[in-house]
Amino acid sequence: MTVRHMDSYLIPTLEKHDTMEAIEKVEQSSRQQPTLFLVDLDAMDIHEESAVGYIQTDSSTCCSTRLDDTRHLVRFISKITRDLNTLPNYVPLVVCSSNDDTERMLDCIHAGATDYLLKPLYPNVIKTLFLKLHASQAPITTRTSDKKTVQKDLHDRINDMSSKDLHLTKIMMDVYGSPATSRTYPTLTKKRSSELKSKVCSWDFSPFGLSESELVHCVYLVFDQVLKLPELYHISITQAQLYDFILDLASVYHDENPYHNFAHAVDVLQCLFYMLCELGVLPFTNKFLQRNKPQALLRPKDVFALLIAAIGHDAAHPGVNNMFLINSANPLATLYNDRSVLESLHSVTLFQLLNKHGIDRLVGDPKSDAYKDFRKTVVSSILATDMSLHNEYVTKIQQQAMRFSSPSTTLKNDEAEERQLICSALIKCADISNVARPFHWSTQWAELLVKEFINQGDLEKELGMPVLPMNDRSKVVLEDSQIGFIRFVALGLFQNVSKVLAEISFAVDQMQINLSRWESQKKQEQNEEEFEVISNSSTTKMMMVETGVKRSGSALDHPTKRVSLEKFAASHTVDEYESDTPAYCQCTIQ
Repeated sequence: MTVRHMDSYLIPTLEKHDTMEAIEKVEQSSRQQPTLFLVDLDAMDIHEESAVGYIQTDSSTCCSTRLDDTRHLVRFISKITRDLNTLPNYVPLVVCSSNDDTERMLDCIHAGATDYLLKPLYPNVIKTLFLKLHASQAPITTRTSDKKTVQKDLHDRINDMSSKDLHLTKIMMDVYGSPATSRTYPTLTKKRSSELKSKVCSWDFSPFGLSESELVHCVYLVFDQVLKLPELYHISITQAQLYDFILDLASVYHDENPYHNFAHAVDVLQCLFYMLCELGVLPFTNKFLQRNKPQALLRPKDVFALLIAAIGHDAAHPGVNNMFLINSANPLATLYNDRSVLESLHSVTLFQLLNKHGIDRLVGDPKSDAYKDFRKTVVSSILATDMSLHNEYVTKIQQQAMRFSSPSTTLKNDEAEERQLICSALIKCADISNVARPFHWSTQWAELLVKEFINQGDLEKELGMPVLPMNDRSKVVLEDSQIGFIRFVALGLFQNVSKVLAEISFAVDQMQINLSRWESQKKQEQNEEEFEVISNSSTTKMMMVETGVKRSGSALDHPTKRVSLEKFAASHTVDEYESDTPAYCQCTIQ
C-alpha cells in the first residue's frame, strides 16, 4: 500500500492554513467518514481575529502569537479535539511537526492528540499508523462469550476515563495556573549561593528581597540536601530534572497574589526544613534524633513527601479563599463538593507536575506501597492546611499529646496514624509560621495577608456578596487582626504541637513576644487617638465659647483610627527585643 492510497481514509492535512480554516475542516468532516484528522503544526498560524473565536473563546483578551507558543498550542489542540468529539464517529487527532522537543510532544498528547509524528513523514510511518488505526476500529471477531465482551467494554471504558482525566488535569493547569514563562536556570555567584545556604538554615529567613531565581535556588538547596540521605538514593533526580520541576511549580503560582504566591511556598518549605533540623529528624545539625521521641516516627521518605507537600501546598492559588469560591458557586467548588476546594486544587496541580517530570514514578510504581504512602502523606498534609478544619486538628493534636504523655503508650501504637498526624501538625505550623517569625518579618507578612483579604473584600462588594469584617478595608485593623489570630488560632496550635515535639517551643516563645508587641502597638495607637480626641475637643470648646455655639456629643468625637498598610511599607530594622530562638540550625548544606 502506498501513501496515495490513504486519501480515502484521511482528512486533508492542515497545511498553510489559519485556525479559521481548521474550523471549516472539522465541519467538513461531519459530512464524511474520515479515519483521522492530521494537522501540520509547522504550517499553522494563529491570527488575532481567529484566536479570539477559536483559541480563547472564554476570554476577552486576544493574543497574536505563533502556534509554537506552548500555551496556545495546547489550547488549539484541545479545541480541535473537543470539536472532533462532537462527530458521530470517533476521529483521532494526529499532529506532525519537525520539532522533536520531548516536552512539546507530551503537551500535545496531554492536550488530546492521539499521536505526534516527526517530519518528514516516511511511507513506512504512515503505513504503520494506518494499520494501527485500522486495527483499533476493526470489529473484534475473536470474542467467545458475553463475559469477555463485557470485560473488554469495561477495560476500554476505564482506559477512556484515564485518558480524559489527563485532559481534565491539563485543562485545569491551563485555567488556574499562571501563563507559562521562559525557563532560565538560576545563575548565582559562589558568594551569593553561600549566602542563600546560610539564610535557609536560619529562623530569621525571609523571602523578601530575593529574586525568583534566588527563591528557586533556595528550594533546590533544600531538596538537593535531603535527597542525599542514603535512604533516598533510589529517588535519583538529576539536577536538571529537579530545576525543571521547581521552575514549573513556581510558574503555576500567581505572582499577583500579595500573600499566596511562590514566596509564601518557599517560606513554608524553609520553615519545615528548619523545624525538622531542630527536631533532629534531618541530620544536618548538631541535634541528634532520640529514638524514644515522637519525631522518630518520621522516616526519610516521610520527610521527602512532607517537603514536597510544603512547596506545592498552595499551587495555583487564585487569591481568594474557599468561602468566596463556595458563595460564588465557582466551578471548582462544584467539582469538589464545597469541601477543601482550594486544597484539592493544590494537590491535583502538584501531582500533575510531579507526573509530568516523572518524580512520582521515581518514588515507586503507582501500585506499590511506597507510592501509596508517598501520595497519602502529600495529599493528607495539603488537605490539613484547610483552615476550616483547624480546630478539629488542634483537638487531635491535643489528644495525641495526652497519648504520648501516658507511660503505657509506645511509638508502635497506631504508628501510621500517629506519623500522619505529626506531618499534618508540622505543615499546619509552617503554613501560619509568619506569626512566629522575628517581629520585623512578621509585620511584613501581616501587611501582605491583610492586603490580599481586602482585595477579596473589594471583589465581594463588586459582586454583591457578603463581606466579612476582616476583608472590609473600611473596618480592618492590622493590630487587631494579628492579636486575634495569634490568641485564638495560632497560639493554641503551636502550644499543643510543642507538647508533642518539645524542640519547636522556641516558636511559641517568639509568638508570645510578637503578641506583646502587637498589644503594645495597639495601646500606643489608642493613647494617640485619645490624645487627639482630647486636643480636638478642647479646641472645639474654645471655639464654641468664643462664638457662643453649643454642640452635643457625636461619634465623630471618637474616630476609630485605622492602621494603614503604607505605615509599615518602609523597611523594618531588626529589633533587639527578639526571642532567644536558635537563630541558626547550623545545618551543613554542602
